Amino acid sequence: MDTYTRKYICPLEVTINTISGKWKCLILWWLRRDARRFSELKLLISNITQKVLTQQLRELEKEGLISRQSYPESPPRVEYALTPHGQTFTPIAELMCEWGKQHKPDYQFTYCRLEGIKVLVVSPDAITLQANLEQNHATVFAVTTSKKMFNLLKQVQFNIALIDLTILSNNDVYLFTSQIKEVEEKSGKALAKVAIIPCNSPFERGRAFKMGFAVHISKPIETIEMVSTLASMTSL
Repeated sequence: MDTYTRKYICPLEVTINTISGKWKCLILWWLRRDARRFSELKLLISNITQKVLTQQLRELEKEGLISRQSYPESPPRVEYALTPHGQTFTPIAELMCEWGKQHKPDYQFTYCRLEGIKVLVVSPDAITLQANLEQNHATVFAVTTSKKMFNLLKQVQFNIALIDLTILSNNDVYLFTSQIKEVEEKSGKALAKVAIIPCNSPFERGRAFKMGFAVHISKPIETIEMVSTLASMTSL
């Protein structure tokens, strides 16, 4: 039944009906700061199936909370983003997140999953990011320049790379791709890669996608989003 023809007892019913289900609030939370590809959402939301994610996205789009944008690129890219109306739900999603932490203060959430994880961090803010990740039990190798990154790629073993793409030149991109391929061939498995990019930058999102990054984090970086992203990537 359509939202506008259904009879409700109170406005709260409208809200519950609009975001009902296990996944819609999570989708809206992950979209609250930037657009994302279907594949990103699939990786970031644990246990959701492709069929259910497709259905939930269609329902949110029908409600006018998200929009779908196709980019004429090779490989093809389709992204989902909050509409201006969908952005009005962001404070609610963030309050729900805070309420969850207060409701179960002793629960570790995704943080405990970073134990034993080795993270390569390449960013001008590497020291700050390193401190935040080490508080959540990750082992971190942090550098601030691409030159130091290339030296580190040959020296250490890590599970996931967190790279700020704004410090990579075009030549760096080619060298990075080549060295990462060597690391993956040596270890015999694909390396989880997360890009750090400016918020609301379709060009940088497309660039990250073409470089083989599975997901991205928008700047300015939120610790809870960074930790949850890495935990999702390393729990696959």
